[in-house]
Amino acid sequence: MKDDTRGKPAVIIPLDGSEIAVRAFGAAQAIAKIMGATLHIVHVAEEMLSEKELVERLKIKRIEVRDFSMHQIIGVDVADAILRFTTKVDTRLIVMSSHGWTYNPEYLLGSITTELVQRAVNPVMVIRPDIEKLPDPNWKPLKMLVPQDGTPIAAAVMVQVFELAKLMKLDIDVLNIGVIGEKPSAEVGALPPPRYLDYPRYDWPAWATEFIERFYAQRSPEVKLRLFEREGEPAQVMVDFAEENGDDFIALGWHGHLGKGRAKTVKQLLRIAKTPVVLIWSRE
Repeated sequence: MKDDTRGKPAVIIPLDGSEIAVRAFGAAQAIAKIMGATLHIVHVAEEMLSEKELVERLKIKRIEVRDFSMHQIIGVDVADAILRFTTKVDTRLIVMSSHGWTYNPEYLLGSITTELVQRAVNPVMVIRPDIEKLPDPNWKPLKMLVPQDGTPIAAAVMVQVFELAKLMKLDIDVLNIGVIGEKPSAEVGALPPPRYLDYPRYDWPAWATEFIERFYAQRSPEVKLRLFEREGEPAQVMVDFAEENGDDFIALGWHGHLGKGRAKTVKQLLRIAKTPVVLIWSRE
């Protein structure tokens, strides 16, 4: 365990001691190794444990990163304690299971994950415990899928996407998704809407040109960028495309609200994703 982590990027994994939560531990270790980051294992409880007791409680069988630190925080408000901790280090990514002790597959997310993804300003990687291929400590992701639908929020997160890709040494597949018959966004910052609302693919050249002009120069030269377009129900299109093209996870921007009638695409994606999903909060 290392304590001197100043000046290093940080990957955070909250663990509550459940078998479900620790299923995200492999991905967190792999990402920390790739980033050259410190892995911070955070546990919030009402009592202080010895290091041996803590490892046993968290069901950690083996730690395969050299640079890690374990943190016990005494408190009752778990989400608040974790979020306060993220401000004390150079947090680049929070990695966590979609559920913890209260695992019920009928619920979209567990209570702590629900609160964290809505309040965290850092990107959060959510991993369903029942996906077929859970990342292990030797996971080496090569590509991430970044959906775009022409809205300002989708465009606004590209700077964070490029930063994450650089840190994780990833290429990016950008997928423009057209929804048949749906009116495109007219908000400030939106990419150009399709000329034919019922056939968004016909405006693909204009969209691709605008995207390249606006964002291509912002990426690091080592990050390769490929543009694609598809039509259909957004969440299903993302899942199908990622599976067909070998994308290791899906990253998308959102407003940080899971209330009734909000974040329809995010909710559906979290239900059906076969890969980890990274949610990137945007102020736009």
